[in-house]
Amino acid sequence: MFDRFAWSVALRNLRYNLGKTLLMMGVVAVSVTLIIFLGALIGGLQRRLIASVTGAIPHVVVRQPERVPLSVADAAAPDGPLYAGERIRMERQKRKIEDWPFWLARLQRFDPDVAAVSPVVEGQGFMSRGARRQGVAVVGVIPERHNEVVDIQSKLVAGRFFGLNAGEVALGYKLADEFSLRLGDKVRLVSIEGNAGTYTVAGIFDSGFAVVDGGTLYLTLRDGQTLFGVGTAVTSIGLKLGDIFGADAMARRLALQVPYETRSWMEDNQSLLSGLRAQSQSSNLIVGFTILGAGFGIASMLIMSVMSQLREIGILKAMGANRRQITAVFTVEGMLLSLFGGTAGAVQGSALCLWLAGFRTTASATGRLVETFPVDLGPALILGSIGIAVGIGFLASLYPAWRAARINPIDVIRGA
Repeated sequence: MFDRFAWSVALRNLRYNLGKTLLMMGVVAVSVTLIIFLGALIGGLQRRLIASVTGAIPHVVVRQPERVPLSVADAAAPDGPLYAGERIRMERQKRKIEDWPFWLARLQRFDPDVAAVSPVVEGQGFMSRGARRQGVAVVGVIPERHNEVVDIQSKLVAGRFFGLNAGEVALGYKLADEFSLRLGDKVRLVSIEGNAGTYTVAGIFDSGFAVVDGGTLYLTLRDGQTLFGVGTAVTSIGLKLGDIFGADAMARRLALQVPYETRSWMEDNQSLLSGLRAQSQSSNLIVGFTILGAGFGIASMLIMSVMSQLREIGILKAMGANRRQITAVFTVEGMLLSLFGGTAGAVQGSALCLWLAGFRTTASATGRLVETFPVDLGPALILGSIGIAVGIGFLASLYPAWRAARINPIDVIRGA
């Protein structure tokens, strides 16, 4: 795109005016540092907010739609016979999926974005030990498979989650503290269906979610099926996606393929999504104004560079340099300044983010540490920031380059 003449003159100008070159690079470097720092910090905060909602639930849930049996009177046609007598609401049927092994394989292969699939039997029950009794959420799973959807194994405080045996449970640390439970202790569970069993505490976890840690209990899938009386069926199938923001679209696509209800986490968290969108828009505005400021800074300095080199430009044109070559000289200068300054800013911004990411704070009574400043720093943000800087340099150099190309060499040399 640019010939050797443009490159040689641009490099000579940058070396000759080293102080001005470093100043212009500094403007670009500070701008890129701000872009990376703000982008990584806001992205990390969004990641933490999303994790606080989706970290303990599947991204998409497939389950049997709720069915409410109707009495004969309810089922009668509007113009049909009327029935007199006592009206009794029939008991709701238990929602369950009988052919879940078939659908488990189909769902796993449905789309490359489906990262993991887990069959689940869940329901409400009561946990008791001695005279103490409390309502809990009971979840029957295949631990190794379910951990790919909701991570429990890495959040263990004591014991194990993988390899749970029949008659064993894993529960949150808050629930364990309330019942003064330790590994090996016994608890009694009673489901709302009236089934009961005694289980041994095999694992205690700290998921970071108060609702889960204070009222959720995991057991094996077979124990869950027995406790809730669903035979060999499950109550739902949970999916984890690579792109969590694609959950709504995935749920709609699945609804056309499976004879069950599909629901995404986004449907139940509209207020969070609204807040995230507003935060993203604010972030875009901040980055946009930063880019605009950097562009004006580069453009003003390049204009000053043109004004300070009028004599040299006039001599170059008198020696035969045409408008295209003069334009190319200052365009190359702007792009080189932006490239070097952007690279320096990317290094500074990345170093600042990595330094902040090293800070840790205690998140719970168990002493689990989390990031004080969550950052989301990736190659896309770094390379994108450098690309933005180079683009700014190119655009900002167009006017000074156009102005330099229109200089009349005779007027400049006479004025000198």
